Amino acid sequence: MKRYIVIVFLALIMPGLFVPPAAWSAEVDSFTNRHELTDSRSALNLIVNRWLAEALVTANESSLFQLGDEQGVDYCNQARLFDALKEKLTGFIVGKLEALVTDSTDLDTIRVDFDKSIYRDFEFTESPTISLTKHLAVLLRIGDVYVGADKFGHFFTEGLSYYEMYSSIDQYSALQFGDLSESTFYGELTTGVFSYADLAANLNGLRFWNAILGLKADPITGASVDKPFVQCIDKKWHLMKEFDWRDYVDSTWDEAINCSAFRNEILLAKVKKRIADTSHGKTCPLVKVDRHSLEKKYGDLLPFIFNPDGNKVLMEPLKPKFELYWSTIMSRLTISRLFRSGPVRKTVQ
Repeated sequence: MKRYIVIVFLALIMPGLFVPPAAWSAEVDSFTNRHELTDSRSALNLIVNRWLAEALVTANESSLFQLGDEQGVDYCNQARLFDALKEKLTGFIVGKLEALVTDSTDLDTIRVDFDKSIYRDFEFTESPTISLTKHLAVLLRIGDVYVGADKFGHFFTEGLSYYEMYSSIDQYSALQFGDLSESTFYGELTTGVFSYADLAANLNGLRFWNAILGLKADPITGASVDKPFVQCIDKKWHLMKEFDWRDYVDSTWDEAINCSAFRNEILLAKVKKRIADTSHGKTCPLVKVDRHSLEKKYGDLLPFIFNPDGNKVLMEPLKPKFELYWSTIMSRLTISRLFRSGPVRKTVQ
């Protein structure tokens, strides 16, 4: 939590000088050269389930400890479990699964060169990280959904940040913080792009991390987690179910359907022209989706992560947004501390 506060503060007071490593994560072009892809879901499921199993081996081994002349076993230590999972699943600059997918020659992906992308007209003064790195995430297919590989970093790494805030406060504060981060070093401030699809991946990552032990209600449904991923049995952590991307990925992850916003009219005009050029005159969203099914899944949280109304300019000024979210988060944290000794309250009914 502290490192995020420091990064936000530095990004706000000297954005031209300070570009945090997290801001170098790639944007994705979901429009250029879009064509039929082979479903990568099964291959990616195998990878994640292998990493989960390996993390549990590490967590169980690390239960052995020595303190001075004393030796002992600290069975099913939750902190060590999450440390092992973080080591396997998260990344500081580029997500581990994103890096694997990017380097893979076996998965069916779409790779777009920056100079042929919808962002090709962005200048350095408008979008320093995109213009400087010229790095775009590859596109792949999970089920029927086209997903940028950058979303895996959002799912595991930013999803964990959401979970830490959800554990301390509530899911609305996590969503507000995600909105703020997408407005600053993860998006609008550094790239010029505010990605609602990133926020969708973040929220689903929160659901995943919360389901590891199921200590709190599901942040979307408000119901208890039916079957956590991990349980302590006979003094060891055991994996109780397999991970499957179809439990988390839906059309909100596709930036050609869940339309991004941009810092100003200039960037918006540049992108809309290139989208029309590469999509035979079409605009975002390329395909209309069943909004009812998304409302059924997300309920009141859907407006936080879904924009089906086309690419637009993000109108809210950054400074008032920061002040509003900061005051909201701090007030809720104070309330949480006051009532910490009371029963856990379900925040979504």
